[in-house]
Amino acid sequence: MAKEKNATVEKKQEGWGDCWTWTAIDADTKLIPCWMVGTREASTACHFIHDVKDLLAARVQLTTDGHKAYLGAVEDAFGAEVDYAMLIKIHGTSSEGGERALFARTMHGSAQGCHYGQARPEARLHGFTSFVERANLTMRMGMRRFTPANELLQ
Repeated sequence: MAKEKNATVEKKQEGWGDCWTWTAIDADTKLIPCWMVGTREASTACHFIHDVKDLLAARVQLTTDGHKAYLGAVEDAFGAEVDYAMLIKIHGTSSEGGERALFARTMHGSAQGCHYGQARPEARLHGFTSFVERANLTMRMGMRRFTPANELLQ
């Protein structure tokens, strides 16, 4: 395998290039009921969100990161039968701590918008993507091949 930017046209036709792990996680149990490996395209997002919907028995509070492909995928899969919010984290760089800290990303804030439905008050605490981000970090650390090269150099 190779990164998308390093793969030749012939290798891309054979399936070489970037690979993303899509995961859904239940905020209460921290279980991952659905996951998928694929590209970061709208077609993969649509397939993944349809798989998530097929596993659900009731209306849920669904929160995703800011990837635009989720907007159409959630609407296509759920219609109006979901309380959906998109959480966009605002990152910057830290200048504290010397040269190494210049490359450290710090979170400066977030913006959450309700795109469909009405977020229920009891679901407000679950409207974060941190659970999935932590699960992804654990997965990358357990399987070093998912670790980006810049993390290995630090």
